[in-house]
Amino acid sequence: MSSLDELLKARPTKQVWHQVCLLLAELDEEGLAAVAPRVLAWPAQQRPMPDDWWAQWTAGDVRPHHSLAGVRHLGRLGVAEGEGEVGEDAAEAEETGLDEAYFYHGATAVAAPSDLSWLALGAAAEWHHNGGDIVRWDTVEKDRLTWFLHGANYHDEPHDMQVGPDGRTVVTSVEGHLHAWSAATGGQLWTRPASSGPSGSSDRDDEDADADADDFDDADDFDDEDEGEHDFEDEDDFEEEDDFEDGLEDEVSLGMDDPVRIGFSGDGRRVATGTCVSGRVAVMEADTGRVVLTVPAEEKAFGPVALDASGRLLAHTSPEGRVVVRQVDSGAVLATIPTRLSQVHALAVSPEGTAVFVVGAVAEDAAPAAQLLSLDPAPTIGELIRPTEFPVTIRRHSVLAGSGTRAVWTDRGPYAFVQTGNGSVLFDSTARTLWADPNQQTVSFTPDGHAVVTVNETIEAWFLAGLAAPEPPAAAIG
Repeated sequence: MSSLDELLKARPTKQVWHQVCLLLAELDEEGLAAVAPRVLAWPAQQRPMPDDWWAQWTAGDVRPHHSLAGVRHLGRLGVAEGEGEVGEDAAEAEETGLDEAYFYHGATAVAAPSDLSWLALGAAAEWHHNGGDIVRWDTVEKDRLTWFLHGANYHDEPHDMQVGPDGRTVVTSVEGHLHAWSAATGGQLWTRPASSGPSGSSDRDDEDADADADDFDDADDFDDEDEGEHDFEDEDDFEEEDDFEDGLEDEVSLGMDDPVRIGFSGDGRRVATGTCVSGRVAVMEADTGRVVLTVPAEEKAFGPVALDASGRLLAHTSPEGRVVVRQVDSGAVLATIPTRLSQVHALAVSPEGTAVFVVGAVAEDAAPAAQLLSLDPAPTIGELIRPTEFPVTIRRHSVLAGSGTRAVWTDRGPYAFVQTGNGSVLFDSTARTLWADPNQQTVSFTPDGHAVVTVNETIEAWFLAGLAAPEPPAAAIG
């Protein structure tokens, strides 16, 4: 066998990478640190996690050398129309239980536990017939499928789905109702109106609803009266994938036209939700659905939400790109912080609750951007963070960016994933672009932030440590 030094000088191939993996598994942490820059210089796509490493990872036995893997191919949703014999051959080689669910139009939501041993997947609705199937799919025993909700029972599709940090609970929203299921059995734990308060009532007068919708238009740029300007014109792949008939393009619903954003606390005890148009933010017990906080409608809370590790602090958005941080138990506002973002699409709170990572876009060039907001000792607004090379742009009325952007705070710092019809990009708080793709991807970070799962026609897990550049370029901060 060649030495590790010789292998890393060779042209990257499957055979060479296999030999490299055998040698990496024998190194101690000091040896891995010394060789890591050379390994990470290989493209992540050419560093797939081998089967033995994958078996350890999904069993919860994460080892230091796993951090040098770039990607693990998990499967395919199915054969896309027009793929012909090549697509049929690929699907035949990867027959899975996913064939039992209806993913003909793709997936609109995905959620992944930290061990990646299974995924929760939400299918795109077949709008003239059924809603989207919602299932748990085993990534190890791939013929195992657990049903959460069958599309024949409703006429919507999920657009944000989250798994609790302990992997026990899956939460999403369809047809204006939150649903929580047992990940183990698929049994429903609770359901409630997405805009409900402690009494369970979701009634509102038209004037309040219109006012909240206007606020959402101003801040996050979902403009119901200007549907023709949503970037479906530039998101041709979205229209083709979902096989929209003529005249139906503008009937696409994101959670019955009121997208719901979801975020668990780090300990998994609480879950926060925010509706993007009706303007309802609440925090509930994850096990029972009991509401512990409802933000009054007049306080103009909506959209992306995030909790700290203990679930005692809530961050949510408010008009004009502001972020509000409040105590969950009392509802008291601790800080209201303006940002330099015209649109806020995702939030992540540091585990100790001392900072908020805010992700969205800036109006002047509609490029993905982020900011770090420090809360301790006093609210401080960080510099604008723009991913290097601007690999994608966001149109002013991007439905996809508004519903598909995700943020996570990991032990390596915060990360953001932005989805648009012009492509998808993953970047960190130093402005490094770690991954980019010309296609839109439905994504989910694992709760521990070690991986991000991307779903298009294929399903893949990308390992964040394995995407780190050995010599990062200077941060593009402006």
